[in-house]
Amino acid sequence: MEITVEMIKESLKDPYYHYNGYTIHVENHRILTVISGCDLTVSKWIKHVSKTNNDSASSSSKKSLIVGVSTDKQYISGSKGSENYCPYNILPRCVGSHCLIYHLPHPECYHTCKSLRDFFSNPKVIAVGVSIKPVAKQLEKEFEIKFEKVIDVHELAVKKIGQELLDLNVSKFDLDNMAKALLGKHMDVVRPEEKAEWFTKTGEKVKLATVDAYLCFLMGWELLYDADGCKRNVSLALKQKMKKESKHLKNHRKKKIKILFKRSRMNFRDDMVW
Repeated sequence: MEITVEMIKESLKDPYYHYNGYTIHVENHRILTVISGCDLTVSKWIKHVSKTNNDSASSSSKKSLIVGVSTDKQYISGSKGSENYCPYNILPRCVGSHCLIYHLPHPECYHTCKSLRDFFSNPKVIAVGVSIKPVAKQLEKEFEIKFEKVIDVHELAVKKIGQELLDLNVSKFDLDNMAKALLGKHMDVVRPEEKAEWFTKTGEKVKLATVDAYLCFLMGWELLYDADGCKRNVSLALKQKMKKESKHLKNHRKKKIKILFKRSRMNFRDDMVW
């Protein structure tokens, strides 16, 4: 999957709203990503996506706003009496073509943006993510961000699709594997071997954080409103898996027969010696 990132330089010139803007292209889909820890910017972003959703959504989907949510951590030595204490660093969330990467404040020093807390406590907002429930609990504990509605992609997928997903053993799937199973094989994200850090590879980090939140949004949307498309992709993935396993089993049997034949020839030669 082709992903490109480009910084919007004009975003640095705004005197009232502190943020950085990026344009992310995920194949042919354009996403405007805003990075900020500013309360005013967060509030403006929330108002914009809420209005956009109400203006463009059909009557059946106006009742809810699906938000793809992912998180990232940083290790801070010595905090809370432990060198391995690991608070969340950023909270990326995506609604269609709009992504906000919120810099979470240190939980010991600052309060989380009120508009962000109000946003996720809204019963019309559905937060969708991979293995998101334990993350939501920790965010509530550390940052007082309470999620009113949380949907785990694994659980929703099994509920909507059923046995075929169980056959794929999706409970062990990470974000990338879930995306390929539900959305298609083309949704393959090439990730760097080493974890990207904000201070060294900002563009790379923005790209991956945006894509993670976007994939969560896309899987949630497809499962809730177009489960048939996901079923087709899962059926194809299951067939490919069975074909691969069958090929592997066939090669294994050939190898085993070859070894047994070789041993039988050796035993035959040993019997001829007297």
